[in-house]
Amino acid sequence: LMSGVKNNVGRGINTALVNGKTGELLDTKFFDMWGGDVAPLIEFLKTIQDGTIVLMATYDDGATKLNDEARKLIAELGSSSITNLGFRDNWVFCGGKGIKTKSPFEQ
Repeated sequence: LMSGVKNNVGRGINTALVNGKTGELLDTKFFDMWGGDVAPLIEFLKTIQDGTIVLMATYDDGATKLNDEARKLIAELGSSSITNLGFRDNWVFCGGKGIKTKSPFEQ
């Protein structure tokens, strides 16, 4: 879904959206949380449709620019670790829009 060869990964939070029914890749994006702005990440998170599988992974620094709103939106996808994510922490996560519990797929 994501790789340097596909040129769809970068510093910060890397994301892939997958259709929960068909398994089709819907979108990939990365958000620079060191030198970038958190606003595009927040807007992206708000557009995710119910039933979408959300995959996230950090590279380098994924936490410096995260604010409470971004962390809350990611927690609503099932993350229990996003509130504690700090500078240059490694983090991988698989959750979903509309999930009713915390995801067991997070480290």
